This record gives sequence, C-alpha cells and structure tokens, in this order.
Amino acid sequence: MADVYKFRVILKEVQEKIWRDIEITSVSSVAKLGYTVLAAFEGKASHLFNIRFGGNRYEIVFDDDFFDEPVIDPIKTKLSALKLSVGDVLEMEYDYGAGWEFTIELVSVETMKRGARTHYPYITDGAGRGIIEDTSPYELADMIEETDKTGKLPMIYNYELDKEIEWDYRNFILKYVNVLLKGEIYKIQCAYECY
Repeated sequence: MADVYKFRVILKEVQEKIWRDIEITSVSSVAKLGYTVLAAFEGKASHLFNIRFGGNRYEIVFDDDFFDEPVIDPIKTKLSALKLSVGDVLEMEYDYGAGWEFTIELVSVETMKRGARTHYPYITDGAGRGIIEDTSPYELADMIEETDKTGKLPMIYNYELDKEIEWDYRNFILKYVNVLLKGEIYKIQCAYECY
C-alpha cells in the first residue's frame, strides 16, 4: 500500500504570501514532486531544478560535466526511498540564475485509500499566484510589497498572449489550479524527460 504525503511548500522570500499544501503518493518519484511544485507555482520548466534532502542532491542531469558534486536521478528515485518522517524538510531550487527557492516540509502521512491513486497529486490549500518566469524572487517580493502598499498592480509580459498584462499575486483560485494541475505536470514532465 502506498501512503499519501502532505507537504507544505513555501516560496522563500515571500513565504507568508505564496505557499501551497500538496498531497502526493509515496510511490511518486522525487522528480514528480518537483514537477508538481513547478506546476503549483506556475513554473514553465524553462530552467533546471534540484531537490536536496539528507545531504543528497536529486537532479535530472543533461551534461555530466556540469556538476562538481554527485547527483542522484530523481526520475528513478521514489519518495518512499527517502524514508521521510513528519517534520522533515526538503529544499528545492529552480532557475539557478534567478534563484527561486522552495522549502518542502512533510506535514502528514496517511495511508492512501483504495482506488484513489489517480486523485494525486492534488493541492489542498494555498495562497498567492506563484513565480514569474525570467524574474527573480527579489523582484517578485518588490511587486508584492508595492501592490500591498499602493493597490497598484504591476505589468508583466505574458509570452503566451504576446503582450503585457496586469498581474495580481493575490489571484489564487484553488479549484482552478487543481483543474489544470495534472495537465501542467504532464507538460513539465515532458519538458524534462522527453529529450
């Protein structure tokens, strides 16, 4: 039987403003946890990411000469293999140039109900939109502070629409995020694994 891990995922720099509670099965890979975090925070898989836990670095390697330290393949590593306990914290970094960082704390472990496997991953709660690709956490923190102070929304460039749009970090709709979640995870997985 698989377990369901519930993680509290917090975007550093703006931890009280942007966070998610994510449920995922213990038989999911470490990579799938990473894909789920990216999908939950509106990441587009445009950059590399790694997850660190227990002195190990889990990262999809495209070029062996890139790293000074050993890495473990997160695609081949199940979350259950990490032997996590409630309270354990994983660290995730995305886009090394920008430095997006997430803390991923295991807050509960439950036995998965029979027949519920396709329900996961799933977001149970959260706040704030997510990251803005090709910016930094510091720029995002400044945008949030300015919105909170003045009520004025920043303009960001939307590549899909090919124009600038107003961006409101407070616009988080749990139901909407979950409707799109599995499709976004699949797109992100393909971006990293279909090479």
